Amino acid sequence: MTPFRVLLVGLLLIAGLLYVLNPGPEAFRRFLTEELAAQAEQRARDAGEEVGGSSGGRVAGVIARRLGREAGALASEAFEREDYYVASVYRVDINGRRPGGEWAFLGIANQFFPIEAPEL
Repeated sequence: MTPFRVLLVGLLLIAGLLYVLNPGPEAFRRFLTEELAAQAEQRARDAGEEVGGSSGGRVAGVIARRLGREAGALASEAFEREDYYVASVYRVDINGRRPGGEWAFLGIANQFFPIEAPEL
């Protein structure tokens, strides 16, 4: 087998694997719900520790995680998906009505990576 054929077969195998592992909308919904819950929990812990010490941070974190899950579930219903067969780009406006609040995530190999984020 010539080196070109080996390269071609290798590229086809990689493309096939990426096609199979391209995350769908349901996987993005789960990711977004968990991501927003984790961000809400961390921000609440930071704010709670500033106000009430470490115990205030824990209580605020638990409450915020629960609220973050609810917010994530709502936000995960309104996203756009661009499917490129081996990868997908998901766009979601987490900030609501404020301009410049759109996030973009690259979904590839059953993982998500932020590629655009608004300045906070």
